[in-house]
Amino acid sequence: MKFEELNVRPEIVKALTELGITDATQIQEKAIPIIKEGSDLIGISKTGSGKTAAFGVPMLEKIIPGKGLQGVVLAPTRELAVQISHELAKFGKYLKLRIATVYGGVSLEPQVQELARAEIMVGTPGRVLDHLNRRTLDVTKVHTFVLDEADKMVDMGFIEDVEIVLKAAPRERQILLFGATISTEIENLKRRYMLEPQTVEAEQYVTEDLLKQYYYTVDYRQKFSLLVHLLKSENRGRAIIFCSARSTV
Repeated sequence: MKFEELNVRPEIVKALTELGITDATQIQEKAIPIIKEGSDLIGISKTGSGKTAAFGVPMLEKIIPGKGLQGVVLAPTRELAVQISHELAKFGKYLKLRIATVYGGVSLEPQVQELARAEIMVGTPGRVLDHLNRRTLDVTKVHTFVLDEADKMVDMGFIEDVEIVLKAAPRERQILLFGATISTEIENLKRRYMLEPQTVEAEQYVTEDLLKQYYYTVDYRQKFSLLVHLLKSENRGRAIIFCSARSTV
């Protein structure tokens, strides 16, 4: 389905087309009409399914320039927060909106200045809570609240921070929750803060029976040698290596 058929604003369709995005993915096709109606939504989808546009496009449509902070997106990591901000900026290229990105490990002051001018904020729960406690973040006009990769925020222990931020937001707001799985903690969020949410789910791009997973228990000092051995012996073409820290990369 084309984005025009989903009644997306022409300015956003133009920006998406310039990015080479003309057809909506499954999660976008299912979620966008429900979000545009104003309903709370739970989206179950894997990474790469297009969920940023699924919540970002209808959120961008509702934002009014110059009317203060109206949209909040919480993400579990700095890297994801930055990625979402960049994507929203591309989608909203012709809307003249300002997006503040807030995360820990850097100075607060530049973020304070961004927040004072922004209509949308994307941030990690801990730093967003810092700004709330310092009164440098005003969420009284927020009408759209997104929890992206909510299952990971639960795993990383951010659930209490998320709840504090939700409690600070207006009672009349739309909550959009996206994740790969729905845990007990997310069910609690749904029950406490969401109003009759609709649930949409995208099919998996790779079925489980096509995946093979292995793990090795090795001493830390042997990890790199094992990695080199595997790369030499497993001649399968391209590979991706994920690390837990910048220094390791």
